[in-house]
Amino acid sequence: MDSSNAQESTQPRQSITTIALAVLALVFLALRLVARRMKRVDLGADDWTLVVGLFFVFIIAGLNLACIHYGMGTHTGTIPLNDQSMIFKLIYAFEPLYIVTASIVKLAVLLMYYRIFPVRFIKIGGLILGGTTLAWMIGMVFLALFQCWPIAKAYNPMLPGHCIVLKDALIGNGVPNFVLDICILALPTKLIWGLQASLWQRISIICVFLTGSFVVFASIYRFSLIFIFDITDVPWSIADAQTWCVVESAAGVISACLPTLAPIIKFFTKGLVSTARSLSKSNLTQSGTGALSQVDAGEAGLIHGDNKVTITAGNAPRHSNGNYAMTDMSPNNRGSSHLKGKGWTMISTETDREST
Repeated sequence: MDSSNAQESTQPRQSITTIALAVLALVFLALRLVARRMKRVDLGADDWTLVVGLFFVFIIAGLNLACIHYGMGTHTGTIPLNDQSMIFKLIYAFEPLYIVTASIVKLAVLLMYYRIFPVRFIKIGGLILGGTTLAWMIGMVFLALFQCWPIAKAYNPMLPGHCIVLKDALIGNGVPNFVLDICILALPTKLIWGLQASLWQRISIICVFLTGSFVVFASIYRFSLIFIFDITDVPWSIADAQTWCVVESAAGVISACLPTLAPIIKFFTKGLVSTARSLSKSNLTQSGTGALSQVDAGEAGLIHGDNKVTITAGNAPRHSNGNYAMTDMSPNNRGSSHLKGKGWTMISTETDREST
């Protein structure tokens, strides 16, 4: 091995990335739980599933950091044999746990869709994608555990026996993974697109639910890293791919939390809006106009039973009493929407009954 290559190390990058994403996932899940408490609602199945998912994110993050501690991110020739053996054992444990983690996060997102959009299309699509996710998880975990015979050869390459081609197995794992992510993210777009709202508003709502697109990017990027895998230099060639497994899983937790944070966003922006209105009134009074321009943000809501999607946009109509008019934008409403503003748009999902 060239002496300059022997000094190569990606360990600092792997460690910082792993810790940062795990901490961010924890912060966003905490914010999600705070938002649920602000709405005074009980935690649902999607919340608890995501808590379990975060627990597994921390497990695989810990395994990744342990691999780095023993030398992952450096070349094989620079790692003592005992440490190499430990790295192989940790990688063997990491593979099935990553698959379980990714599957739990996918199921949490599907459960969130079911809560927000309790309609037939989402129920059927969710069942199909949920079943496919479980089948993928079981198949890939089985493959990861029994990739070699005897099993011990998977983490002790010197033993006699045989193994599947690991690179091919990683490719076979990666393709269904990011295809499932794409399908899950696209699931609610048909329903949202059918809303009787302006093109701008529909695109804005879809973008909120597609914040998880980074998960797809992370999954595809991790998949691309598989092609640099070298069985003769595993600690070096697998380091980036394994770290991006943590990134992908943590990003899934973060993305699943983002659509639920509207109560927190409203809480922190309320003061800014009040200040802006006070300044506006002050400026108008000083200018002698004696009246305020109607530039406040209006509200329009989609209400389906106990489920409500609130869209905030500019120039919504008001009743004579000064309150904003509510426009039904459900797919069954064929009337035209009165929302024409193309200002900043935000949605919140409020689908739970408040606790008494």
